[in-house]
Amino acid sequence: MSDGYSRQEKMDQIREKLENGVKEIFTSEKYKDYINAMSKFPNYSVNNCILIASQLPQASLVCGYRKWQTDFNRTVNKGESGIMIMAPIKGKKTLEEEVLDEDGRPILSSDGSVQTEKVTKNYQTFRPAYVFDVSQTSGDPIPTLATMLTGDVESFDMLKEALIRASPVPIVFQPVSGTANGYYSPSEMKIVVDEDLSQKQMIKTMIHEMGHASLGHGSEDDKWDRKTKEVQAESVAYWVSQILGIDTSDYSFGYISGWSQDKEATDLRENLGIIKETAEKLSSQIEENLLKIQEEIRDESKEKANEPAAEEEQEQVQVRRRCR
Repeated sequence: MSDGYSRQEKMDQIREKLENGVKEIFTSEKYKDYINAMSKFPNYSVNNCILIASQLPQASLVCGYRKWQTDFNRTVNKGESGIMIMAPIKGKKTLEEEVLDEDGRPILSSDGSVQTEKVTKNYQTFRPAYVFDVSQTSGDPIPTLATMLTGDVESFDMLKEALIRASPVPIVFQPVSGTANGYYSPSEMKIVVDEDLSQKQMIKTMIHEMGHASLGHGSEDDKWDRKTKEVQAESVAYWVSQILGIDTSDYSFGYISGWSQDKEATDLRENLGIIKETAEKLSSQIEENLLKIQEEIRDESKEKANEPAAEEEQEQVQVRRRCR
């Protein structure tokens, strides 16, 4: 922290930048385009959300085959399997029911039989239906608030190793299908990061998923909904990246705004305490690891520098022995 500010002052500056940056997104033209697109996606019940997540965990934007074509000018890719949900079917049915008096007793006819009347009732049942995630489609781009980060990071390999060591769970680098840059799997206790990301995006994504793991998202004690979890994890990613000298504003502000969808950034403000605490813990671990790695590199350099002298001394010993 060589900029003259204490760590606490730096943390306060980051908090202010984060809050202001997220709020500014809501007044942008980009946000209007994003909301117009998002409003076209259907809202699914809790049970259907569980069904979708169980079949395609990385699903983000989901709708039916024809809706992709008519509303978004996108087509489902050949060979893609649909995600099954339960679609409601509403109908009407005519029944004969007993006529009851005000006390709830059947009314009898003159012949002693119970009077009945025809009643039309609405009913709802369900049938299987299939939807597709945006990752299963091709066509016009979907408006987004988050701009992918590009560019290299100073001492990338060293920082990447420091993050791996600080992570609460192992990190795996491999191709990731769909629109996700990575994910945290609580069941497998691992983080997967797309190996093809730019250096800047990769570091940011690693910290985001480490945020999920550090906050216990997906555990038995997890009390947060998905919206809050994403706001928390990306806020941690922005916060830690700032401490490390990496600006992720182009991605983080839009990403947080997209999940929050609240012009007062309520989710962010209500969770600033836990975000700051998690960011402080992770950044401290990362900085400690960076110092250890630098020390390891220095020690390794010293060993390599001493190797030629040791080899030369050994050769001289062998020459003296041959001369005896």
